[in-house]
Amino acid sequence: MFSFIQNIFYNRSLRKMRQILESLQVQDYSLRFKLDGLRGEERRVAEELNNIIGQLREAEHQRARDSQFFEALLATVNAMLIAVNEEGSVRWMNQPAIVGLCGFKINALDDLAVIHPGFPKQLREVRTSKLVSFTMADGEERQYAATKSKLFCQGICYELYSLQRVETMVQQSEVEAQQRLVRVLNHEIMNSLAPIISLSQTLIDDYPDSEDEAPLLSNKDVQLALSAIHRRAAGLLQFVENYRKISGVAPPKLQPVCLSDLLTNIQQLVLNGEQGMFAAKTTEPIPAVPKFTLEIDCADITIQIDRAQIEQVLINLLKNAVEASATNVLLRATLVENERWLLLTVSDNGHGFAPQAVDKLFVPFYTTKQGGQGIGLALCHQIVNNHAGVLKARSLAEGGATFSIKLPIV
Repeated sequence: MFSFIQNIFYNRSLRKMRQILESLQVQDYSLRFKLDGLRGEERRVAEELNNIIGQLREAEHQRARDSQFFEALLATVNAMLIAVNEEGSVRWMNQPAIVGLCGFKINALDDLAVIHPGFPKQLREVRTSKLVSFTMADGEERQYAATKSKLFCQGICYELYSLQRVETMVQQSEVEAQQRLVRVLNHEIMNSLAPIISLSQTLIDDYPDSEDEAPLLSNKDVQLALSAIHRRAAGLLQFVENYRKISGVAPPKLQPVCLSDLLTNIQQLVLNGEQGMFAAKTTEPIPAVPKFTLEIDCADITIQIDRAQIEQVLINLLKNAVEASATNVLLRATLVENERWLLLTVSDNGHGFAPQAVDKLFVPFYTTKQGGQGIGLALCHQIVNNHAGVLKARSLAEGGATFSIKLPIV
């Protein structure tokens, strides 16, 4: 009789175990063994199974929390992100992509045809990065900076698309540039106006009300005050003139220029010892011309540029290297990105600049040099931008700096 009852409980435990295993196969972790009436080995197996269920349940909860966290994190990214699997189905897209594209989650890239029929095709043609543009039915011109990269997750390869509206990027850059410029303008103008106002007010207050009253200031004091006002006013006028130089850069007159001819001419200017080209407008002695090295990996190419303007940029960068006490300067030319861009780099071993200053170097009137006017690099930046190029600066850990000019090969 006891054996019969034992078999009933044993068979019941097997059925319960089978139900639990079936639930685990569909990732249902709600079932657990009831331990009442279980003894010996049967109870130990049930307890171990309950522990496994508890661990799986906690792991599932942790995955859900991580998923919510990363979903919330990626929702704050300004870029529109779309992950596509090998079959072309959209596995995931973040909230900015849903809101910024078509207002709903798409199942495949072809669904983006609702925005424009050519949109999916242009995305598929992206290799690493590309400007995707099309005209909407209402005449609106849309441009997206699109990049594509490979993403591997649990053995599956996904293509991750990142899209940003070019207009938004440009607006953000313009706002940031304007804010930096306003801060610099405010600083420079206040530095000139504050003493002018103070000194002129002092002259007014101490000037006698009638001819019978003796002046409180001596002629020497008046002369010193007027001289200070004159210097500050002249400095403010020079500041305005420099601003006009930056804002009035002429559009480049593009002409075919042989690269080796351009750079060899720059080299000759340096090697001939024409120090006047590098002399700073200060009373300090002209620094010695450093050792100059020229490396050209693509001497036989011809580029469409305004030669005079690009020469001005290169001379300014070389001049900065000299003023940074560099003893070695390297000017290198090479082709990059499938030979679609010319990269010119000017590297030196001078005292460089602080890494935190890199975002301000090209802001007009910002300078790290004593007595500097802060217009040289701003002019260079404007000229390169007008050539549809990019000018960047990098401070080297071992000392010195590298300025890179990237120009399109037309």
